[in-house]
Amino acid sequence: MKSKLSFKRFDAELNTDVCDAYNNAELTLTLRMGFRQINPAGGAAEGTYNDYGDATAPSRKIIKWTDASWTAWKANFVQSAQSFWNGKFWLINDAGAFSFTQAGETYYPNVWCRFKLIGNEANAAGNHHTIDVVRLHASESWFGSHSTLYDSKDTNLNKKRTDSKGKSVMQRAHVHEVGHLLGLDHVDVGKPHCLPTTNTNASACYGIADVDIRSVMGSGMELREENAYPWREALRNITAWELLTALLNSTPNVASATANLIAAIGGGPRQSLQIPVVLLTAVWPAKMKRHYPRTAEEIKAGKMIVSWPVRRVA
Repeated sequence: MKSKLSFKRFDAELNTDVCDAYNNAELTLTLRMGFRQINPAGGAAEGTYNDYGDATAPSRKIIKWTDASWTAWKANFVQSAQSFWNGKFWLINDAGAFSFTQAGETYYPNVWCRFKLIGNEANAAGNHHTIDVVRLHASESWFGSHSTLYDSKDTNLNKKRTDSKGKSVMQRAHVHEVGHLLGLDHVDVGKPHCLPTTNTNASACYGIADVDIRSVMGSGMELREENAYPWREALRNITAWELLTALLNSTPNVASATANLIAAIGGGPRQSLQIPVVLLTAVWPAKMKRHYPRTAEEIKAGKMIVSWPVRRVA
C-alpha cells in the first residue's frame, strides 16, 4: 500500500509494500525547492548586495553566476542536504498498525524516515519554497542570509559558536535551513529565554547549554530524536486520513460516517476499519537506530524485546 498526502511544506508518501521480516515501512518526505539567482546589477561581472537583502545593512561583494557554477552549487546543495536528513530516524510502531504475515509469523513494521530533496529553478511549477541565492566574491567570508535568501558559501562547514569549553561549534548552514523548511524551530524555542512570542532568531534561541548549541537546530550538526517531528506529524496525518477514508468508503453518507467515527473512537464496533483506531492516539516514538519490524509478542508487551526470535523468511 502506498498512501500520499500533500502538505504546504512538503509531500509525504507512506509505502508498506517494501515490508518483510527485516524491512520496515518507509515514509518519504519530498521537498521541492526553487532556486533563483541574484546577480550584480546591469549584467556586470561583479557588484554588491546587502546583508539580509536590507538596503540599510552592510553590503558584500558578489559575482555573477555562470551556468556551470550554478549547476554545481545546486547539485551540491541538494546532495549534501538530502544525505544529512535521509534515513536517520525510525518511528516505532506503538499502534499495532499495518500488520502482515510472512512464513507464518505476524509482523508490525516500524517506519523508516526517508527524505528526498528536489532542486528546481524558481519558476518551476509545484515548488514548496523559493530561495534567492547570491554568489559571494572570494574575498567575502560572511553574508547575512535568512530563510529565503542564501549565499553560495552556506553549504560550507563554518564556525558558528564556541561552547563553554572553548571548542568551536561548526555547522553547514543549509542543513539547518532545510530543517526549518521541514517545520523545525530553533533548538531552544519554548524555553524561558526563547519564548515563541519573542524573536526566535535571537542568539539564545540557538542554544545556551553545550548540548543544545551542538544541535543542528542550534549552531552545530548533531541530530536528536526530536528532529523526527516532521515525519511523526506526517504519519499521524496519513494514518488519520486512512482511517477516515475507510469509514467513508464503508458508509453510504457522511452523517452515518461521522457517527461511526465517534463510536469507533469511543470503543464501539469497528469491523469495517482497515486499520486500528489507536492510530489516532499513537505516539510513534522516534529512534535513531534501526529496529526490525515488531513481533506480536512485542506489541503485546508494549516494549522492544532485546532477544529477537529467529526470523523465518519464506
